[in-house]
Amino acid sequence: MAVAAILGPTATLKLEAALLLPKDEDTARRLLRLALFSSTAVAVASGVTVWLLPAIGFLTELKEVEAAPLWVSGMVLASSTFSVLSQAALRDRQYKTVANRSITQAIGMAFGQVGLGLIHPSSASLMGGYLFGRSVGYVPLIRASRSLFKRPLGGGYRRTLRHYWRFPLVFTPSGLLNSLGSQLPILLIALWFAAEGAGQLGMAQRLVFVPMTLIGASLAQVFGAEISRRLRDGAGGMSQLYLRISSRVGMLAAALALAIFLLAPSLLPFILGPTWEGSGLLAQAMALSVGLGLVVSPLSRVYMTFQRSFASITVDISRIALLVSAAVVSRLLDADIVTTAWLLYGGQAVNYIVTWAWGYRIVQVAEREAQRGSA
Repeated sequence: MAVAAILGPTATLKLEAALLLPKDEDTARRLLRLALFSSTAVAVASGVTVWLLPAIGFLTELKEVEAAPLWVSGMVLASSTFSVLSQAALRDRQYKTVANRSITQAIGMAFGQVGLGLIHPSSASLMGGYLFGRSVGYVPLIRASRSLFKRPLGGGYRRTLRHYWRFPLVFTPSGLLNSLGSQLPILLIALWFAAEGAGQLGMAQRLVFVPMTLIGASLAQVFGAEISRRLRDGAGGMSQLYLRISSRVGMLAAALALAIFLLAPSLLPFILGPTWEGSGLLAQAMALSVGLGLVVSPLSRVYMTFQRSFASITVDISRIALLVSAAVVSRLLDADIVTTAWLLYGGQAVNYIVTWAWGYRIVQVAEREAQRGSA
């Protein structure tokens, strides 16, 4: 699941993000086909890689998971194609459909994993529930974006790729760095505090990031579609939209962060059992990062919308650098797992602040350029 979480968001080569930008439908149709083809190719390649690596001595633990290559391929394909279909629906401003599908997917995933777990508790139940949740909602998205499934009337795929080359060549590596940054705390905790520490952190992260996953993902899609529409139509008010979303989501994020900080140490062990006391303390360390992430993650769409490749790569590299720096400090202090979590997620919080500020600057500059062009 960790491998799929890293590869899934980039399997489309980020071409789904470009779907919102073209003014003509034929270009958008070609981008849709290219993104779906890339999703399928990367999903197959991921499965082959997961099959080959244990055979040559890498990630040998994957041998313990039955049919691991098929699971990885399925999860990568499901997550990436859902992202493509969501963007296609958003191009037609089907905001309600996409928001409903995101929530329905999360509910379907939870019910699928719990239901299959009750029938046969195993890793296959968890992954099967994940795939079940991802499959929920495909039909409404296809209906909402059916106009883009028509055959393009003219133009070529090579010309389309030349025009949107930054998405596969720049934003895909940036997306990989971003996904790696999200998984790095768990990988480091697993390295230093073994499977039990990773399990405590993974459970804490899974629970406290639920609001960010549900609200943040839906908001990111709607915000990205709206600011792309304003860019296509030459409409103003982009910086005001950026600040308005920041302030409104910021109030919710502050309340969420405070609730996690105050309640997680006692609430998580009460829900999960006394053996999960560590998860409550680790969740507390994540509170500020979760709150800032809820605000910043949707707004970070401006980096791809305005194709600011240097800025995107820089903030993603800075995230890895901050996490590595926090890890070095933790080792020098010989810190325990809770202190290490505070340092790691503190580094993430700093990166979120930098990402927000630079994103706002991008919107301001783009708006001034648009005003000069119209004048």
